[in-house]
Amino acid sequence: MLSKLQDLNKIHILFIIIIINLILRSFFFFNLDDDTLQFSDQTKYLAISETLLNKSTFNDPHLIQRAPLYPLIIFFIRSIFDNLYVVIAIQNLIGILSLFLIYNTCKIVDKKLAILTTLLYSVNLNVILYQNLIMTEGIFVSFFILSIFFLLKFIKKQKLNLLIYLSISLAISALIRPQIYYFSIVIFIIIFFLLKNSFREKIKFFLIFLIIFKSLLFLWEYRNYKIHGDRFFVIAKEVNLIGYYLPHFDQYEYKINLQEAKKNREIKWKKYLGEIKDKKIEQNNLIFKENLAVKYTFEELRKYQLSSLIKANLAGSIKTIFTPSYVDIGYFYKLKKISFSSTDGFSFLEQSLNFIKKIYKTNLIYFIFLGLNLILIFLVRLIEIYGLIISFKKNTKVSILSILIIFFFIFLLGPLGAPKYRIPFEIFFSIYFSYGIWGLRNIIKKKFT
Repeated sequence: MLSKLQDLNKIHILFIIIIINLILRSFFFFNLDDDTLQFSDQTKYLAISETLLNKSTFNDPHLIQRAPLYPLIIFFIRSIFDNLYVVIAIQNLIGILSLFLIYNTCKIVDKKLAILTTLLYSVNLNVILYQNLIMTEGIFVSFFILSIFFLLKFIKKQKLNLLIYLSISLAISALIRPQIYYFSIVIFIIIFFLLKNSFREKIKFFLIFLIIFKSLLFLWEYRNYKIHGDRFFVIAKEVNLIGYYLPHFDQYEYKINLQEAKKNREIKWKKYLGEIKDKKIEQNNLIFKENLAVKYTFEELRKYQLSSLIKANLAGSIKTIFTPSYVDIGYFYKLKKISFSSTDGFSFLEQSLNFIKKIYKTNLIYFIFLGLNLILIFLVRLIEIYGLIISFKKNTKVSILSILIIFFFIFLLGPLGAPKYRIPFEIFFSIYFSYGIWGLRNIIKKKFT
């Protein structure tokens, strides 16, 4: 009887959490307009869905640069309700329903802190913000958390059906965000180093996962092979490596600002292409240029000093972990912002100082608000570090798992950094913060009793 009452009480609390989450979402949803839906990569997803709607073809040049599932979901919704606000409303609905998934995932970690963690996650503006935009983060995070749920359940019970569900949910996540294509490395480490099963069982588990996961992704690769004559998942290496990764390293290697680094790198890349006498370049063969971009990047990476690589990667990690979500929220409320990436600076520290000076001179209110946000996020991260220490003592496997996943995303991002990049692991930050609050509460309780 007591157990039923406790469950009923938790349902009431979860209902209140959903109401709070819904109120926060409304501040974003009702401030949407056409301009807000034009910044960042939204235009590319909209262009793909327009092509699918008007021409009923997958041969859009943007599509091979993107994982297919999110554009298909947009196309499916728009083919019924050709209204972008309906797309975002559905994304919000998925986000709200995901709170039950968050709660059940956190219950596996620690039942006592499941409600608190769900509450913390429900007020995470970083997650809510991107579920109100036409971007992959809108639905990716829900499918990825579903994968974490099955992964935690599998680690606990080691049942084959859970491994199959995990493989399918991760494949769906990869078909939304291509970074998950490489997540099998994390699964390999977890199976072979965290599980206590026999070596033979570990091989069996990993092979089952790999066969299901890769088979589902192979369907898209095979489609690309049939249409383009080459098996690939997405073509984005030239854009990402030449346009983003190498310029960030150049900034520290050659002590120039990022904008100058991007211009210089583009000139060097065009010169490199010009020196290669091949008709495929003249024909703008994207697959050929993709392979060249990888080769060129590795050649360039060997030229950098180790210190430049470390500084650039460290700067990217700091930006991802510590940049307040307020920076991107400004798009909704038409707040006058200053771009950090366009600020001059030969190092992350110099760029940061110049950025602070610039916003102090041009927008004092933004300067104060951003400063308060940075102090708040720094304090939150301190509590989360304390929570991680407690988490290690209580549940070592889950703690190692969470660090592996965070490191996976941080490593892939390298020198790139932004609040949206931490969305996949915000759930772990919420868990750490819950443990931190719980630990501080116990310390205070001991002092005053």
